[in-house]
Amino acid sequence: MENSKGNIHISDSEWKVMKVLWEKPDLTLKEISAKLEDTKWSYTTIRTLVTRLMDKGAIKADKTSSNFLYSPAIAEKECKTKEINSFLSKVFDGSVSMMVSALTKDSKLTEEEQKKLMSIIEKIES
Repeated sequence: MENSKGNIHISDSEWKVMKVLWEKPDLTLKEISAKLEDTKWSYTTIRTLVTRLMDKGAIKADKTSSNFLYSPAIAEKECKTKEINSFLSKVFDGSVSMMVSALTKDSKLTEEEQKKLMSIIEKIES
């Protein structure tokens, strides 16, 4: 859970906070809370999530004004890549082909989705 350059695990709830900040950085806690009102989380819950993310090094706070402004400390793409690699390693022993096989075998991919997946696989192989 520490930030030793990218070893950050973000919970499902924390992802929602990160998505808000990736979409619009430099928000106050009140503004973050307003953007997450559909979650029905209390202000205290959101404050706890923000504090956890700061402790992990995923977000930073500009403390120069009376209302702290929060923004991401890690890029969305970097965070997603690390999560995907963690998932791949944990669930499929790091095997992309096992994951693709599982996706295509039991899923209901449309023909267009299958073509996109094949295109991605071809790019990886070349």
